[in-house]
Amino acid sequence: MHQAQTRHLVSSPATHSRIVHRHDMNQSIARESARLVVKAASSSEFSDAAIVPILTADGTQISADITLEPGVYAVYDSSNVLQYVGISRKIAVSMATYAESLGPDMVCSAKVVEMPGAGKEELTEAWKSWIERAVEETGNIPPGNTPGETMWTQRKKKIAKQEIKLTPGKGLDDLTCSITDLIDQVVKTNRVVAFVKGTRYEPACGFSYKVLTTLTELSGQDFEVVNVLDEVYNPGLRDAIKEYSQWPTIPQVYVEGEFIGGADIIEEMHSAGELADLLKKQ
Repeated sequence: MHQAQTRHLVSSPATHSRIVHRHDMNQSIARESARLVVKAASSSEFSDAAIVPILTADGTQISADITLEPGVYAVYDSSNVLQYVGISRKIAVSMATYAESLGPDMVCSAKVVEMPGAGKEELTEAWKSWIERAVEETGNIPPGNTPGETMWTQRKKKIAKQEIKLTPGKGLDDLTCSITDLIDQVVKTNRVVAFVKGTRYEPACGFSYKVLTTLTELSGQDFEVVNVLDEVYNPGLRDAIKEYSQWPTIPQVYVEGEFIGGADIIEEMHSAGELADLLKKQ
């Protein structure tokens, strides 16, 4: 009889050397990429960057000139006075927060430079460069960046907006109408409603996350959310909403009582600028 042999994989010194070398090369490439990202942002001179409006002309949406990418930015008030230099992983989200909490007179326009893929270290380096250039140009540290100033960094937190619950949570037998009737009531009494998997702040799937992120970017918290996975308060909703809309997937978005579409349609409308127009209050 032949004994079964166990084969062990042992790397040779030469193989190990190649692995280490490849690892070092990858790290070098990553460091060089990070350096180029910072250099690109810094080379976009603070004084040369164009000033763009933060809000649209009607003051209801973030301007298309304000990116969702990471980057460095400088905020100006309505008198075109520099107020703050900052960094963000999603510039448009930060601008929306500033505009809402500080008002359009303080948060009027901005210089913005995108830094796609930048991490905290790269963003910080770019911020330091812009602060230096801002001081050189204006002769002063921007008011929002002065030591002890917290207006731009410590804003009041909003009370989290809760999801709509279709029932009191006592089961279907306790209802005097159908889940479909409750869906219809929610859709027709709320201007914008998103039926998603998960909650507003903890979506349970990538498509729901995309839809919620888009709606939040355009409308803040000014829309309603219903969690189709909540079987305690929304029993049977996951199937019922598909029957109601005659649409096979979730999430689903409704505006003014009409079904608009799912994740793909919402993304297409957002890219075309149609969604922003649709969500504007009449």
